[in-house]
Amino acid sequence: MSKPRKIYDFSEEKVQQQLVTALRRNQGSATVADLISLSGLPKFQVESMLPVVVDECRGQMQVTASGDILYRFPKGLTNQARGASATWKRILKRFLTVSAKILTWLFKAWIVVMLLGYFALFVLILLAAVVISIALSFAKRGEDRDDSGGGILGFYLVTRVFEFFLLLWLYSGDTQIRDQKKKKPFFKAVFEFVFGVEEKPEVRERAQRKAVIAWLQEHKGSITLEELMVLTGAPRQEADRLVSRLLLELEGQPLVSDEGTLYFFFPEVLRTTKDSSLTSSHLAEAELIPFTRNPSKTNQWIGFLNGFNLVLSAYFLGFGSLGFEAIQGSGDALAFVYQLTVVLLVNFTSLGLASAEALIAVVLGIVPAAYSAFFFGIPLVRRWREKQRNELRKTENFRRKVLVRVFGNPLEIRLEGIEPDSERNAPGKPGPEREALKERMLRDVADSRLLEVQSTAPLVYQVPDFLREKNDMVKVRAATDTKAYRPSEVIFDTEKRLE
Repeated sequence: MSKPRKIYDFSEEKVQQQLVTALRRNQGSATVADLISLSGLPKFQVESMLPVVVDECRGQMQVTASGDILYRFPKGLTNQARGASATWKRILKRFLTVSAKILTWLFKAWIVVMLLGYFALFVLILLAAVVISIALSFAKRGEDRDDSGGGILGFYLVTRVFEFFLLLWLYSGDTQIRDQKKKKPFFKAVFEFVFGVEEKPEVRERAQRKAVIAWLQEHKGSITLEELMVLTGAPRQEADRLVSRLLLELEGQPLVSDEGTLYFFFPEVLRTTKDSSLTSSHLAEAELIPFTRNPSKTNQWIGFLNGFNLVLSAYFLGFGSLGFEAIQGSGDALAFVYQLTVVLLVNFTSLGLASAEALIAVVLGIVPAAYSAFFFGIPLVRRWREKQRNELRKTENFRRKVLVRVFGNPLEIRLEGIEPDSERNAPGKPGPEREALKERMLRDVADSRLLEVQSTAPLVYQVPDFLREKNDMVKVRAATDTKAYRPSEVIFDTEKRLE
């Protein structure tokens, strides 16, 4: 019966580049196990794309007495086989990639243009209103010879407006803002304010897989489900899915020891030329999702610009709903800017009063109001969702702390002494809620094992089966001869064959 074909959906070019990077890190020589460990890729993907790398980079193979293959690249890892002509598939893929980048850039540009464009338009309308009010006040003063102070008030308003723009200019010259411009374009800062930080879950998954592989190489290829939970912070159900995927990707097998302990053995990761003492199975805590990575002043600046647009659009919508004729004789000073905008639009275009009011309602009211509301609304909804995901990450980080303490001394488990040491591992609220969370974590990892209460004051638990399984795994690993899996001396070399 033929072996069932494994089918994975992965980017061949991406996997190929990761293999090249891993080979360079290992001085251009590695086994399949080395590449799995260095890249964190599944065994199937490594074995599928490694022949392509060997062919294109003129690699050589060495076969050891144990049958292991060492891949060497004495001519370097530059592509020496690919011709100048590209296939239509590659051209189309490149075209689609470039098109997606262009559309994304245009979308980001549109967001910034709307933000800054409406801000500039509203400011110009206000400046025009102030200047015209000054002119009208001076004209009235000349006719009536009445020094009512209107001109002084208009001049005061103009000076305040220019003072405002001077402060904006000084603010934009702040050192932190200048540094922001050097590090990140303003349009990217705006896009991140709205849509948040771009996440790359594959980075965390790769780090997790590499940590598990390093742990396996340190512990003779064997791991229990509970040890996997301690290493990754995953709950039992998620750890079950993870180990099932690892068994498939790394060609492992579930085994049961003589004492009845279920564990998983991965012999393929032991076929490595590396010293396991040089690897590290440390997995950093999962980082929380920030609101943005912009400096706080940049976010304040962006919020001010959109808030300004929202207020002005509400202003035009409010007075537009009353109508020009209704407020014309009211003497309301606040309506002056709206009245002036309508008059200018009627006098300098061929629009009638009704058409001018409708145009203002749409262009200066509905459109910027809707845009500004979404500009603020999207981050609020996004942050609510990110808060839930951050809570899961905090729980994952905290579970690792709890389980490390549980397995450190399974006969004397004191949950009350386990506390977060940073925001990254502080789920829930301190007090009864967090204490209940710790107990649920303990019961989840204990599963069907007997969980005993050793004492109630203080509350101390014990899980005797954990100690038995821990000692059992020590025996299993002591009986595993890793030398049988490591590459032996070279008995065949393609380089010598070519000579």
